[in-house]
Amino acid sequence: MNLSRKYFVAATVIGSLFASVQAQEIATWAGFRQGAASFTFDDGAPSHVTDAAPVFDKYGYKGTFNLVTTWNPNWSGFQGMADNGHEIASHSDNHGNPMPDNESASSRNTINGKISQNYGVVTLAYPNCKSPSASSVSQNYVVGRICNGSWQGVPDISGKDGPSDWTKVPATMTGSEGDIKSTNDFTGQMQKAVQQGGWVSFLTHGFQGKSNGYATYSPTDLSAIDGALSWAKQNDSKIWVAPMGHVAMYIKERKAAKITEKSSSATSMSYTLTHSIADNISKYNYPLSIRVKSSWTKVSATQDGKAIEASIKDGYIYFDAVPNGGDIVLSSDGAAVVDPGSSTSTEPSSSASAEGNPFRGAIEIPGTVEAENYDVNAYSHSQAKNDGTAYRTDDAGVVVAGAGYAAGYTTAGDYYEYTIDVKAAGKYKVTVNGATGNGADGSVTVSVGTATLDAAIKNMGDWNTYTEVEAGELELAAGKQILRLTINDNNLNVDWIKFEGNGELVKIANTILMDAGAGLIKCQIFDMNGQLVKSANVFAGSAQEAWKGINGTLRNGAYVMRYGVAGKATQTIRVRK
Repeated sequence: MNLSRKYFVAATVIGSLFASVQAQEIATWAGFRQGAASFTFDDGAPSHVTDAAPVFDKYGYKGTFNLVTTWNPNWSGFQGMADNGHEIASHSDNHGNPMPDNESASSRNTINGKISQNYGVVTLAYPNCKSPSASSVSQNYVVGRICNGSWQGVPDISGKDGPSDWTKVPATMTGSEGDIKSTNDFTGQMQKAVQQGGWVSFLTHGFQGKSNGYATYSPTDLSAIDGALSWAKQNDSKIWVAPMGHVAMYIKERKAAKITEKSSSATSMSYTLTHSIADNISKYNYPLSIRVKSSWTKVSATQDGKAIEASIKDGYIYFDAVPNGGDIVLSSDGAAVVDPGSSTSTEPSSSASAEGNPFRGAIEIPGTVEAENYDVNAYSHSQAKNDGTAYRTDDAGVVVAGAGYAAGYTTAGDYYEYTIDVKAAGKYKVTVNGATGNGADGSVTVSVGTATLDAAIKNMGDWNTYTEVEAGELELAAGKQILRLTINDNNLNVDWIKFEGNGELVKIANTILMDAGAGLIKCQIFDMNGQLVKSANVFAGSAQEAWKGINGTLRNGAYVMRYGVAGKATQTIRVRK
């Protein structure tokens, strides 16, 4: 064989191997972002429940909240936060200086007994920045958190594979005694994480001017965190904001996982995603972001027979999958087989009892249907374009709308479907919030079975000025069913569809009166999925006064308000318009 022939063969082999390696890829960070950030909070302060959680939920992000078990944390409040995706973690039993080794296990067990959450307690934050023995931490937790890395000879921003010692993960102190005080301080560190392809974490105690309980050290301006999260939302395609334990699990899984092609044809591909690092601390079953090369123009996906989201961009199919979670099947004909009850049918339901594959669970009515929360794979969208938000991965037109998202880049004939759960049969007033810069009004159609209603989308000269329009009433049967939003004109943005009323529910709510008398009333606000969104004490003499005193920061929609004093508790449904 001559020299040129050798080079040709070698180049062919190397090229073939490289193509094989790149055919399927696990992302360094979730959503193929460039860096990661975690916000952690110590001491289980009342303000973490009443003030921090609503700020994070406003932007769709989640934090890590580290509890001292004997400091009487608001267990029900933190359970509500766990139900909403926040991580509840350990900060010891007694906040000792230093923390005794035995509290590594005991605090974890106590919190696991009080709080139910997807991955259990996997994170420990050391009180007074002094760690117990490394063995006591590694035997009980996925990750142990120290304070400023610079204080202990550790970089403040970890690399893509995490720290060299998982019992010493750094978090930079915030507040009056810390290095991070302003929004610019937060965003500067997150920008560095993106530039370095790394992971940055923050350590916060209480907040200036809030009810902080034991968390009095180095109070932080909550508006600085609000500004940081706003920046993160605007740069969501670059920075992954997630709880510390979740990021740690992702890194460890990614380093140990392997994705293997099982079969391939012109219309179907199947894969396995596996690792062998599960232990008595965690199953390490946090979803990993995957992409595989493909020339397909449409795709549906399942794992273990259940539908998962998938999208196509730049010659790749993108999806998230759980390691050791069953076979992953991709189909180009849009007809992948799924479990009963997980249907991705694109036909509107004519039944009063139907359910698709909800993105975040069935949406309760009365309530608000956020347009971006359509069921998995239940849409038709001609332009296949997003704003780069990374909120959804299927290119079905998700755009930024204020602090949230909307459906956009629409073409006449596009549609989205949603599984709704109507709590009581009756007539509901329908309001649609939309925007268009077309120069003329447009319209959309809201339909549930055979009941349909057209709603105008007002032209206000641009696609960022949203206007609420009352469309009329729809009569709905009780139970789960499919709502379809159909776009009737090109280039309309839809933020949400609100359903209000049902005479029976309103009548019941309006007849409930407080019997506690005027005074300081403990109030809790829950969304229609039963998740706690706000808690506070207000001075009121009636349910209406209590509602006015606590609803100021809530988004429009229906809520359950629980209130009472001296052991008395009453619930009422309230609607913020």
